[in-house]
Parts: sequence; structure tokens; C-alpha cells
Amino acid sequence: MRALALSFVLAFVAVALPAAAGAQSLPGVDLAGLAPADVQALTTLMQEGACPCDAKKSMAECIQAKSCPAATDLAVYGAKKFREGLGIDQVREAVVKKYLDDNVTFTFDLKDTPSKGATKGRVVIVEFADFECPHCGLLSKTMPEVLAAFPNDVTLYFKHFPLGAHLNSEPAARATWAAGQQGRFWPMHDMIFAHQATLTTDKIHGFARELGLNTKKFEADMNSPAAQEAVDRDRQEGLKSGLTGTPTLYINGKLYHEDKTADALKAHIRELLKKIK
Repeated sequence: MRALALSFVLAFVAVALPAAAGAQSLPGVDLAGLAPADVQALTTLMQEGACPCDAKKSMAECIQAKSCPAATDLAVYGAKKFREGLGIDQVREAVVKKYLDDNVTFTFDLKDTPSKGATKGRVVIVEFADFECPHCGLLSKTMPEVLAAFPNDVTLYFKHFPLGAHLNSEPAARATWAAGQQGRFWPMHDMIFAHQATLTTDKIHGFARELGLNTKKFEADMNSPAAQEAVDRDRQEGLKSGLTGTPTLYINGKLYHEDKTADALKAHIRELLKKIK
């Protein structure tokens, strides 16, 4: 998932407000050079989005009242993107991304979440993934390279977000939880991703034998209410954070929007470390 639909952000931060009188008036925002349709689209976006300073007000209200510089900055940014030649949908996506980056920090319960990398990394990555998602499979090969590049600085946490269309993704999630009860979460994680194209429940049980697990305990744990509850907790955390697809990364509490290649992730982490220093 490379971008969020505007509908998600509005569901997350929006207030349902009617269009205000003089809706096209955005004081403090230079609208010169914008087509009427672009001005209307920008104004509508400002009307729909909740203001960073007060979720009970729209950004348009605060811009018109000149009470929130952050709201005005978002409108100025949107106007700038229109001038750069972006279409309406692209501008909406860009404004939504800036809104999230500037104003929204996500927090997660990481107490019992499998992790690897630095013990207490300055950069914390929370990954939500589905074991039958091809893009998640690619990311499972990328993350070891990223962690190896920052052995003392980056900690990766893995959370489950099995998608309904993937029949074996939830059993796979429960299987990794069960393997984790024997200290083998990551080996099971790697083995399942390595065979995700041909995954079956029988194969998952075979992986437990290959990993030398106590298979009786593994099967009991995999089918236990505790396993289901752990997977459901992760899924609910993802839904509350606006997650709509996999893989999704949150880095130091911020939703990561860019490419998930090793080079892009390493560049992003280097920039974060510079800021932290």
C-alpha cells in the first residue's frame, strides 16, 4: 500500500460540516493562477478536514478565522501543488500526507510484540503484514538488509494484519505466534514467507517439525484462544490507525508513505538519525 485514500483520512480526522458561506474565500492563501475547479477542490478539502488545532472545527473555518497557522499552511501547500501541475486527486493525497506527517503520531502496544534489531533503537519500525501478501513477502527480504545497515539504531516490531481474501494468512499468523511461545517466531516468519505462494495449513505444521518445535505444544498453542486474541489485537490496532492494506510501516510513530525498497528505507532512516542527533 503506497498511499492512503482520502476517504481514510477523512474518516480519521474529519468533521461532517456543511459548506460555509463564501466557501471559496481562503484568506492568507495565494490562489493566483489556479483554475476555478482547483480552487473549489482545495476549498472543499479544507471544509472536510478537521483542523489540527480543534477537531470540532474544519480547516476552512480556522483559515477564515485566521486562528490556526497550521491549517493555512496546509491550504498554501495544496495551492502550491496545483501550481506544480498535480491533478486534484494527487493534491488531495499530498495534503493528506502532509497533514499526517505534521500532526498525527501513532502509538502501539509493543510489550508482547516480536522484535529484532537493536535492543532500544532510536528508530522504531512497526510493520503490519499479511503472510500471503506478495508485497509483504518482498519486504520480508528487504528488512534484514535495512536492520543490518543500522545494527545499533533500528528496532523492528512485527504485527499481524491478515486479509480476508487470503485463506491461509490467519492460520499462518497464529502459527508464528505459537512458534514464538517456543522462542522461534522469526524462523517461522521467514519459513512461511519463503513458501507463501504454496502455503497450506499442512505445510505450516510441517514447518514446525522442520524447526524442531515441540509439535504437540505448537498445535495446541496455534489453535488456542490466546493465539486468536493476539492476532485480533494486532488487527484492531491496525484498523484504529487507519490501516487499509499491507505491508504498512510506521516509523517513529509516523506513517511511512514512500517506496519500501532497501535504499529508500535506509535513506529515510539516515535522515531521521540526523534529526535525532
